Amino acid sequence: MSPDLWIWGVRAAGVFHFVTLALAWRTPIPPDWERNLAALPDIHRRFAVAQNAAVGAVMAVFGAVCLGLAPELVAGAPTARAWSAAIALWWGGRLVVLPWLGVRPTLTTPWLRAGYRALQAECAAYAVLFAWLAVRGSGT
Repeated sequence: MSPDLWIWGVRAAGVFHFVTLALAWRTPIPPDWERNLAALPDIHRRFAVAQNAAVGAVMAVFGAVCLGLAPELVAGAPTARAWSAAIALWWGGRLVVLPWLGVRPTLTTPWLRAGYRALQAECAAYAVLFAWLAVRGSGT
């Protein structure tokens, strides 16, 4: 595949990182998030909020890296390969963790079920494609 096509794909992945972040911000999973958080001890509530903020920050950073450094990620310099490996590892980890979260019972609409399947596909695609960028060496 040509380097230009890879660059376009990496930039598209950057855009989709931000789309995913925006959708996650608006998705009501789990239902009654605020009410459930209010029932927790204060320290657990802060951990839950901090964890969500950290996940969002990682998505934003990876999106910015993909948008701003796509040619470098495709060129395959050691630092770019490290970024690609980090992106692949993080999204692969999300793919493994998603079933453990047990959200399926809360996917009460066709849109939520489709979104969950799309998230799983996104995780798998990023894990595979960025792992390829990380291990393939310089160039494409």
